[in-house]
Amino acid sequence: MTRLLAPGSAACIALALMAGPALADDPEASPSTNAPAAAGPETIVPNATTTIDPNVKEPVCRRYIPTGSRIATQRCEMPKDTLSAKEQASRDVMRQDIADMRTQQQMRDQARAAAMAEALSRRAR
Repeated sequence: MTRLLAPGSAACIALALMAGPALADDPEASPSTNAPAAAGPETIVPNATTTIDPNVKEPVCRRYIPTGSRIATQRCEMPKDTLSAKEQASRDVMRQDIADMRTQQQMRDQARAAAMAEALSRRAR
């Protein structure tokens, strides 16, 4: 006595997937005809070996949109291992400016919080 499978059961779906290409009208869809032919030992080509250098840096590409233009261009530059004295000074100045802006923002936030606490304490009196 065989048991019938429910249409939504996993076993029914698996059978449909396995038998689907064999039952189709298209002979190209048959798994036996789509299998690649076994390559003989004379046609096997060894893979080329490549070495990956962990110190090589990828080019840095950035989109550049000129002022007043809608046309963006992409500029790619190779990163340098060392910075010149001018570039290092410029980077240091920019880092110091960013640190100063962060400090100013923190001072403003602290002043705002202190003012709100003072206003709440006055209201509570």
